[in-house]
Amino acid sequence: MLLKMYSLGLQAYFVSLFNRFDCFIVCGGILETILVETKIMSPLGISVLRCVRLLRIFKITRYWNSLSNLVASLLNSVRSIASLLLLLFLFIIIFSLLGMQLFGGKFNFDEMQTRRSTFDNFPQSLLTVFQILTGEDWNSVMYDGIMAYGGPSFPGMLVCIYFIILFICGNCIL
Repeated sequence: MLLKMYSLGLQAYFVSLFNRFDCFIVCGGILETILVETKIMSPLGISVLRCVRLLRIFKITRYWNSLSNLVASLLNSVRSIASLLLLLFLFIIIFSLLGMQLFGGKFNFDEMQTRRSTFDNFPQSLLTVFQILTGEDWNSVMYDGIMAYGGPSFPGMLVCIYFIILFICGNCIL
């Protein structure tokens, strides 16, 4: 890298994006070596910098046109996926807050039974909504919600609307 910097000059070297990326990889490797050798960080704690080195394989996209087209289309699709993920995250936040309003502190469990699928606080509510979206034992969470409102009578059965809307919208629409 230093030889290439010397031959091209600093301005001409940093014009190319691949040269900038190489400089970042080499400086990251040097930083990693210094941090590991001085025992500031453990070797496993900074292995992310080692994984970034694997991205150097994308330098061959400059010479391989079909791979270059594939990477370009992949990067173009990331923009649309990012907006979809933002919409999904907003959906999860809205239903987490709604679940906290409806079920916060109302799930009654035995003292011996520790349940993690509750809506008592925001992080737990986020995880419970994610659990329902993935379909992992979501019907038992719905059962706990129905039982929190008095069982399968009038107010308890209205609660299942929340879970059904969450499950259907999360799995079919998003």
